[in-house]
Amino acid sequence: MRKAMAIGAVLGLAGAANADVLISEILGSTSGSDWEYVEIVNTGNSAVDITGWTLELWDSDAASIGGADGASPYVFGAAVLNPGDVYVIGNGLAQAGYSNPMFSFNQTWGDNSVENSSYTAILVATGDVIMDSVFVNDGGDGDFANRAGAAITANLTAGPDGTFLPAGFARTDTLGGYSILFFDTTLLADGSIQGGTPGINQIPTPGAIALLGLGGLVATRRRR
Repeated sequence: MRKAMAIGAVLGLAGAANADVLISEILGSTSGSDWEYVEIVNTGNSAVDITGWTLELWDSDAASIGGADGASPYVFGAAVLNPGDVYVIGNGLAQAGYSNPMFSFNQTWGDNSVENSSYTAILVATGDVIMDSVFVNDGGDGDFANRAGAAITANLTAGPDGTFLPAGFARTDTLGGYSILFFDTTLLADGSIQGGTPGINQIPTPGAIALLGLGGLVATRRRR
């Protein structure tokens, strides 16, 4: 099944991404037990073999900078992403919640795989090549993007959302725009960007962005 439409190369991000595969969505903190997933997308014009690539998650809270979150690093299974295709790892709660056939998961990880305070997600190809990085920021003093404690400049910073840690984020374009995902599980899986779209690439082509004049949109949500 085709999971995504083709999208262009990344432009305009702070510390622009080094290649064509990006972290497109992460959901990590929700009401009750956490629905958790990460999605990556091939934004290039050629197929990319992501077999054995890893997603690193690093604690970015000032009190515990540089600790590995959950069972990080998470290793991707055997897969080749054609242009525009996505790959999704999620826990059982997310897979059960996003049960509509429009959503899809490629791999399963355990519960509590994503930190519930500021964290840095880094996508790493074989040979220790960093492809993309995202700092999810809860706004705490002294929090910063890092890899194993060493400060980095993330390609994208998502949050803070004005209350606490964003439930998650979804890139809405290739220019640095993103949307904050809903925290309340009753609002998830509604087909909107804010409800999360695992297995569906929601990023328009750069041409469409220029035509519509789209910018970085940040949705808000209420925190318990």
